[in-house]
Amino acid sequence: MRHTRFHLGSIASIAIGSSAFAQSTADFTVDEGSIAVVTLTVTVDTTIGTSSDTDSMTQGVTGFATGNFDSSIPPFLVMELPTLLFDLGTGGVDYSLFCLPIFGCQELNIVVSDFVIQIDAPAPSAPFDGPSAFFPDAPFVSSFNYDVTGDLIEISGSNVVPDFYSFGTDVFVGKGDSIFMQNLYLQSFTFGLDPKDLPVGVNSVEILVEVDLNNTTLTGILKSTGGCPEDMNGDGTVNGADLGLLLAAWGTDGGDFNGDGTTNGADLGLLLAAWGTDC
Repeated sequence: MRHTRFHLGSIASIAIGSSAFAQSTADFTVDEGSIAVVTLTVTVDTTIGTSSDTDSMTQGVTGFATGNFDSSIPPFLVMELPTLLFDLGTGGVDYSLFCLPIFGCQELNIVVSDFVIQIDAPAPSAPFDGPSAFFPDAPFVSSFNYDVTGDLIEISGSNVVPDFYSFGTDVFVGKGDSIFMQNLYLQSFTFGLDPKDLPVGVNSVEILVEVDLNNTTLTGILKSTGGCPEDMNGDGTVNGADLGLLLAAWGTDGGDFNGDGTTNGADLGLLLAAWGTDC
């Protein structure tokens, strides 16, 4: 997925205004059978040195999302995510640390349960790049319980990690009003175990979390929330900007107002009939 570079001012002018998200919305559900590969890299720093190891677990994913769009039909310019939640359940990973030829390795096992990643506040996307919506520095919260056992440490606890992660998805409209989120991307993040819970001699334990959501998809139904379908850019008026978008979508279904499956002269006539309308 390509990630669009942009200026914050472009989001303010395109996405933040209320009219930009007044045209359509969709409630998504994570599709049955979706999975995520969660890779945890643990780094343990002790008085005798530092050691790292990596292990992965494949998790079933459930969850939901709500998406608001700038127009009732594609091509969309921007998208907002008021809600987004992935529940990754429970899984375990194993590590071999401080491996020495004579003494062997120090074994460590981590079990993560009730692992939830969710948007903490509505997040606007950068301008669409084809079907791709990219959300730079979106406010996420990750929460989970953990049990760490092994030769070095035996502790249990819970953690809540609020941070800003980049998120991306491709958005496709199917037959009827169906809409899909596919090819998901989530930026990696790091958390540390509370130093006061660590035994003497262990200075810190940091865990890098990488969540591969390529095999997670969401399906929803696109619903109009008012306005005019001819107001394709969602600025509240049918004008030359919408005419430009219609002509760019000519021969596709991107400006199909009358439901015949293609953007053509009939749709141009409907746009001209609505010219100057305040939506």
